[in-house]
Amino acid sequence: MRKMVAERVVAAAERPELVPETPAHAAALDQVLNRAFGPGRFAKTSERVRERGAVHRLDVSRTALLAGTPIGCCRLHDIAIGAEAALLLGPLAVDPEHQHDGLGAALVAGAVEAARREGGVIILVGAPAFFAPLGFTQAPPGRVALPGPVDPARLLWLELSDGALDRCAGAVTAPRAATRT
Repeated sequence: MRKMVAERVVAAAERPELVPETPAHAAALDQVLNRAFGPGRFAKTSERVRERGAVHRLDVSRTALLAGTPIGCCRLHDIAIGAEAALLLGPLAVDPEHQHDGLGAALVAGAVEAARREGGVIILVGAPAFFAPLGFTQAPPGRVALPGPVDPARLLWLELSDGALDRCAGAVTAPRAATRT
């Protein structure tokens, strides 16, 4: 009996904790991103958006900590779609040693929950099979323009407040003075 209790305590201690991202996580998360994506991570269209002034939102981004060490992240960035404020999801990464246990989905769910208070829309470029169960749907072709090539089937969005998708159309740019509703 004591062995079973000890195994449950160890198992609980080995579960990652999801927390808001902080500047202290930056160096370790950079290593996670490098291990998860390699140098190709900088060639993505989403990276062009971040380079052009998207603002990394630590308060709604989520980090997975295992024994205090970052092993994954889901980052959200302030952007604008046309005149509407929105969020860009990405990068989403889990250290390869900790993948395939649902941690990526948990990170996305935690970030979405944190962002839901503000309303608006979250967009991303990703695999529909992964993101659809989390509530994301394909953006209508031609509705959102990113600064680089994107497979239209992989441009996904999620409405955080009623009617927000109806107001989103146009080029994705750095955030403006637009407000979320």
